[in-house]
Amino acid sequence: MFDRTVVQEALKHSLELDDKPEVSPDNQTDDQDSVVSLMIHDIFGGEILKTHKKKGWHFYNRINGERIDFTRSEMGKSSEDNRFEDIPSTPDETYNYFQEEDYSTYFMRFVRAFEEAVGLDKYQPDCSA
Repeated sequence: MFDRTVVQEALKHSLELDDKPEVSPDNQTDDQDSVVSLMIHDIFGGEILKTHKKKGWHFYNRINGERIDFTRSEMGKSSEDNRFEDIPSTPDETYNYFQEEDYSTYFMRFVRAFEEAVGLDKYQPDCSA
């Protein structure tokens, strides 16, 4: 089961640990969208989508038919920023937009924050049988 609010909180907490001064939960840089969209895809499934922006491609997800963009704030954006083309992308394509160690770092931080928020045992199959 995908809970957007819990995922958003876990993502926020994992980004708070970032040592890059330009990156914060309230000021996420455009280059994080590829890392975040791939991570969400790898953990929760769904699709990776992209749209053209002034600075290049912007990546986001669709899960259970709902467009989800964890790296864009809904507040204070122009109509250009809120326009989505929903062009299908692939995990392989998103790998071209970040360093592998960045993915590993964000992935581990997110899993830790998600586990603290809800406990991974709720998402693992029962192995006691």
